[in-house]
Amino acid sequence: MKNALAACSLALVLGACAQTPATAPSAMTTSSLVSLDTRTLAAYDWRLTDGRDAQGRELTLLGVGTDSPVRLAFSDKTLQVLGGCNAQFGGYALAAGQLQAQGLAATMKACSPDLMQRDQAMAGLLKHPLAAKVSGQPGEPILELKSQSGDVLRFAGQPTPETLTGSQGVVEFLEVAPQTVACSHPLIADHRCLNVRERQYSAAGVLAPAAGPWHPLYDAIRGYTHHEGTATILRVKRYDWKNPPADASSVLYVLDLVVQQGR
Repeated sequence: MKNALAACSLALVLGACAQTPATAPSAMTTSSLVSLDTRTLAAYDWRLTDGRDAQGRELTLLGVGTDSPVRLAFSDKTLQVLGGCNAQFGGYALAAGQLQAQGLAATMKACSPDLMQRDQAMAGLLKHPLAAKVSGQPGEPILELKSQSGDVLRFAGQPTPETLTGSQGVVEFLEVAPQTVACSHPLIADHRCLNVRERQYSAAGVLAPAAGPWHPLYDAIRGYTHHEGTATILRVKRYDWKNPPADASSVLYVLDLVVQQGR
């Protein structure tokens, strides 16, 4: 099998390379305006939708309009910068309407020149304090960052799974069979589901023999696209909705890592 674990040792990656909040937030409401604070920053994943310099020219190096523009992810103390070649991560401070990245480090992959330039451009912007403000309603906030030289970046916020569901994700490993299976759906004729079974890894990162049965997964896995004929093992996070949407599942699955693919 091809192995997708490149950034950490197998045991560490299977355990907890991804950070999660210490406590689950409350389910998202739409009763008030958003405000600029660490709670708001951590409640959303921020995707760059517009970036311009002081003369109004688009900052094309940051990937605006592409499938992978710069993205920001916050906890109450940490910042991750994604969307380029390497993930950048570190701390941040928020005070008096300014955002200051602190001690940014990065992974060390080599990629295409455009992605490497994207990393460099964003790292350069984050070296200095950025004027920050948030506008809009919960569910559709906009984060605006402005550099001292007049560059303006605007990020659209998408609620994190924790914000949407009001619960903390639980890590699970799912093996996805190469072929989907027919399954019933009240609204979709001839519906097909992923065929999955749970898997377990030892503390040393060794895959244990399969024990559980295969079964159709009626819920989609956010962030995962299945390719018919390809077997996969996924690390996912399972979230239980505190207030499930009407006529929808009470569970939300989110892809955390493709552990193994193909065989």
